[in-house]
Amino acid sequence: MCVTGEMSRVNITVLLILHGLAAVLLIGAITHQAIGVWKSRPAPSSTFFQSLVNVRGMTYVNAIVILYVLTAVLGALVYPRYVLDVKGSLLDAVMNSAIGAFEVKEHLAIVGLAMLPSYWYLWKKVPATEHRLSRQINTTLIAVLAWSAFFVGHVLNNIKGLV
Repeated sequence: MCVTGEMSRVNITVLLILHGLAAVLLIGAITHQAIGVWKSRPAPSSTFFQSLVNVRGMTYVNAIVILYVLTAVLGALVYPRYVLDVKGSLLDAVMNSAIGAFEVKEHLAIVGLAMLPSYWYLWKKVPATEHRLSRQINTTLIAVLAWSAFFVGHVLNNIKGLV
């Protein structure tokens, strides 16, 4: 293989690692916020679990939006290599369900991306006492979408190592 091909693989590997790190940070932040948003009112934090739910959700909003967009952009940069390497291997191994899972992942990630403006609006522009249920549902849906995308991506990465 030529030097540019090797360099391309190194760049893709770095992008894939950054994509994974951004995804881990995203699911950590959105999960923490989603758990906290369902808590009716803060209680004194004497245990780890009480600390987990006593989160000021508003402080996470900008980080979650940035991490979601960053994860999506990095995923888009890695996607062409995925199509050439991973998807081709999965097609050769007749693993249609794995390919289908990734296709669903793409669509769900885009739905989450489309939800970010309403998510940001509900957290930043609406008073905390209003539209609580909308904030809870919106945050939980984005958390579910982020977790499902992370899980599918992780499993597909592991499958590629096996094929």
